[in-house]
Amino acid sequence: MRRPDFFFVGHPRSGSGLLDSFLKGHPDLFMARKELHYFGSDLRYHDPPRSLENYLQHFKGARDEARVGEASTWYLASERAAQEIRQFADDDVRILMLLRDPVTWLASLHSHLVFTGDEDIPELRAALEAEPERRAGRRLPAYSIPACATWYRFHTDYATQVQRYFHAFGRERVKVIILDDMRDQPAAVLDDVLRFLDVRVEFDGKQAVLDAGQRARNSNRTVRSRRVRHFVNTPRNRRVLEGVDPAPVPGMGMLIRGLRRGNIVYAERARTDPDLVRTLRNELDPGVAALEELLGRPLASWRASGT
Repeated sequence: MRRPDFFFVGHPRSGSGLLDSFLKGHPDLFMARKELHYFGSDLRYHDPPRSLENYLQHFKGARDEARVGEASTWYLASERAAQEIRQFADDDVRILMLLRDPVTWLASLHSHLVFTGDEDIPELRAALEAEPERRAGRRLPAYSIPACATWYRFHTDYATQVQRYFHAFGRERVKVIILDDMRDQPAAVLDDVLRFLDVRVEFDGKQAVLDAGQRARNSNRTVRSRRVRHFVNTPRNRRVLEGVDPAPVPGMGMLIRGLRRGNIVYAERARTDPDLVRTLRNELDPGVAALEELLGRPLASWRASGT
């Protein structure tokens, strides 16, 4: 059975669906289902964890593709995932990561966690204020996957996260993509990614893949029913949805997927309080500066001076 030899490591709500759609459409690439989260044992994403046998079963459809990959969006936040992947993978492994402006990312992540039921504080400012207590094990949601999901500012230490992968794999095997670039020049960014993966840049149907990927942009979502959301997104049912456990009764997986799909309502995200945006810009600016130095490129629109 083929093993993955490239990994798309996150973050969530940073355009991962767009890039995953691009990769799935390339004839030389096989992508497993998204969000397997086998690595990153500190995340406790699945409890008990997904087995190696279960993990590898998600690659059984791979045949003669040039590369086999998977995308799990919390690997970047994990302190262990980089080394765990390094121990698992061969020497030709490649790492892709996608980074978003941390201020807009926090608002999008919070909105997403409210939608999934992993966050029980609906106001972003209040959720940010609760972070210290949550990191101490207090004021936690009834369930949250991963357990550290609501540690918002903790996850914005991009430079430390990226450096872990540079250290584990070497810079030449790690590709850092900035979401702004992918939004502005999706075709050029995709070509760059394909060259990094050593697969064909030109292929039949490429424009259709680009067009489909553009339609896969993240949308803000809410729910029709909180009861349905609670049923669908409890850890037990998520394990069925994500292929960790078999359905306890025939057809239950299809039922849960149908309920989840029918419970989604697409809506405009409320505008983030401008005062909170300014506060976060100033607070997170040193981290952005550290990332600029690590990557050797400016990120002017992310800096406090750019507001």
